[in-house]
Formats: sequence, structure tokens, C-alpha cells
Amino acid sequence: MPTLSSKPTNSISPATQRRSASSSPHPRHEAIDEEARLITESQVADRLTLSVKTLRNWRLTGYGPPHLKVGRLVRYSVSGLKVWLKSCERASTSDRGTIRKSRVT
Repeated sequence: MPTLSSKPTNSISPATQRRSASSSPHPRHEAIDEEARLITESQVADRLTLSVKTLRNWRLTGYGPPHLKVGRLVRYSVSGLKVWLKSCERASTSDRGTIRKSRVT
């Protein structure tokens, strides 16, 4: 006659528990992944409460957040968007910020 084990048959082994715990993402890794993530022009327009058309016009004139062309696709990095937004901050209405040189073509 077989003996009954004190351990339940459907329990998770300690090794499996360690693997499960280590596979969960660390909060710091999530932040890094968010910074490196690429988002669409629609997502940027939503975040900035602008129209996609405005972003397209800005790209044509060289204004706006830096963008990437991946084949025919236009993408924006979250980190690039944050840096650009930071550069738009002003202390007052008379604060002109950093003056960009106009492009000569």
C-alpha cells in the first residue's frame, strides 16, 4: 500500500517559486523600457492635446519634438519627447528661452 506524502501533489516547488519571483519586472526596468519606447504620432498628439496635422506641420518646419523615420513610419521616443517638453518650459511670458538659430538652406 502506498504511503501518503505530507506534501500536496499540486504544490509549487521552491525552485519554481524563485523563477517566478525573478521573472517579474523590476520597477526600475519598467522605467527604462518606458523611456526607450517608441510611440506613434497619434499618441504624441494625444499627449500634447494637438492634432496630428500640427505635428506634421512642425516636422516640415523643423519645430517640435525630435522624430524617427522607420521606413515610412514616423515614431517618437518617449525620452526625446520629455526632453523637448522640458526645453519648452518658461519662467514667465517674457522668458524667450534658448533662441534657436534659423536654418539656412
